[in-house]
Amino acid sequence: MMDAWQTRRNLLLLLGGLVFLLICLMGILISMHHNAQIPSNFSRTLSNDFKPLSIAPEDLFLPEEPDFLPEVLLNQEPRNPWTLEDVRPFWTDPLQDDPELWRERIKATIDTFLEGVP
Repeated sequence: MMDAWQTRRNLLLLLGGLVFLLICLMGILISMHHNAQIPSNFSRTLSNDFKPLSIAPEDLFLPEEPDFLPEVLLNQEPRNPWTLEDVRPFWTDPLQDDPELWRERIKATIDTFLEGVP
């Protein structure tokens, strides 16, 4: 008796599961059918909202780089060196006023440098 009851119970569980799967499948099919019947004007306005924009080629591509390298010079005219007259307006002799002052400054700088070296 128990065996028959167990078999019926298993059969009812199997049928109940199949009915549940059938109901779920029907729900999925109905929802897919409902989504397929969206008005076409809605999809048309949506596609118009996301239509591709035209981009100007100047914005899309980088401009050509200018050729900024100089030409190769196979020979060059020699430069005129500066003469003493050319340099004289820019030169002031530091030892002209007080050479001893400069010697003391140089000696103090060297002493500070050598004392700082480990």
